[in-house]
Amino acid sequence: MEKKFIKYLEKLVPKPEKANFLLAVSGGVDSCALTHLFFQNKLTFDIAHCNFHLRGEDSNLDCSLVSAMGEKYNATVFIKEFDTLTLAKSSEKSIEMIARELRYEWFAEIGKDYDYIVTAHQANDNAETMLLNLTRGTGLKGMCGIPPVNGKVIRPLLPFSSEEIRNYVTTYQIEYRVDASNLSEEYQRNKMRLVVIPKLQEINPGFINTASNDAAIFKKQYDFYLHYINRYKKKLLVVDEESCSILLNDLFRIKYYGLVLYEILSDFNFNPATANLIAENLHSISGKSYFSTTHQLIKDREKLIITPISRKLENASLLISDAEALQTAGFNVELLDYGQDLCFEENPMILYADADKLTFPLTLRRWKKGDYFFPFGMKGKKKLSDFFVDRKIDLNTKHKIPLLCCNDEIVWVVGFRSDNRYRIEKNKTKKYYKIEYYGIFQ
Repeated sequence: MEKKFIKYLEKLVPKPEKANFLLAVSGGVDSCALTHLFFQNKLTFDIAHCNFHLRGEDSNLDCSLVSAMGEKYNATVFIKEFDTLTLAKSSEKSIEMIARELRYEWFAEIGKDYDYIVTAHQANDNAETMLLNLTRGTGLKGMCGIPPVNGKVIRPLLPFSSEEIRNYVTTYQIEYRVDASNLSEEYQRNKMRLVVIPKLQEINPGFINTASNDAAIFKKQYDFYLHYINRYKKKLLVVDEESCSILLNDLFRIKYYGLVLYEILSDFNFNPATANLIAENLHSISGKSYFSTTHQLIKDREKLIITPISRKLENASLLISDAEALQTAGFNVELLDYGQDLCFEENPMILYADADKLTFPLTLRRWKKGDYFFPFGMKGKKKLSDFFVDRKIDLNTKHKIPLLCCNDEIVWVVGFRSDNRYRIEKNKTKKYYKIEYYGIFQ
């Protein structure tokens, strides 16, 4: 394994023997194997460890093991403590997402003095990522898996399966810690690891190796695809000081113009649903507007005009007569059939609401004194002012948060919490709205 490791590392890093590495070490089997491999190959490295305090005393024991590794391997160990649960209470993001953001922000900060930051992602992680991307909905890009190199971050264990790594650890009797939460099927990634992949290995025992090979092929195909997409972008996109435009006649000369348009619009933060809607309406009447988080697109008779946006929603409310008007106001709207096995995305910018309860016209407005709602996941009603206090939202910020209302009731404190009265209910909901906000109002 050591020869295969150093051979792969040399593909990622020119002259690794002269580089200075910072290893991200959790104390788990993969990162402990990674550290030992760097030591065995006489490479220069230090260690970084995050203590998220999510597993009580086990988190502290992880930290103690990593600290001891510093002396064992003659490396400096950097340890960062995070009060992750407190941060999670003031965010709509999942704990996993918060921990990931904290980890990479800190790695980027302390990694400035190093040539490379090294993580212990391996082949099984890569297969899990590909399958997760596939189930969530992805294009070719998502099937490329985990990149071996991303800026200063490198992942030299990607060619190795978890079985190979465990055999290596057993051979050298390397001490490591076991995270019991990895055995819970509550998390999507764990379910992939514990349930889905073993089933796929029954069909193909070499599935992990197959997935790794496929990821490499998909990456080459994606790079080839991007080469030609970028050529079309240069031809089609006309840029001036205040806007960009695409001539429709030029666009229509391309056989797969919808695909090319999608890739162009993604550069301006238009999501796939909106990009598809624009493509479908290219032959419709002019004057329609569409929004991303940063830009507005107007369909003119002969061209598409893209401009940066800065819209103000002042004290006056905005009446939303129908789904199309909601789209114009900066939301993407989908009306979907309810199914028992639906998996809803944990995203504070997305509202899921029962279509029978949410009826047009709607109103988009700001907070006013006396506002209250029934927060999803809580019992009873709560004053909006108290909700903002709990979230540590200052006076200036709370006046900027849009409220989506139905019949004078707050349906959604946009970007924070929906109202329990409009929730989707098992065995009751027939259709539901998925409404995504682009954050265009300031």
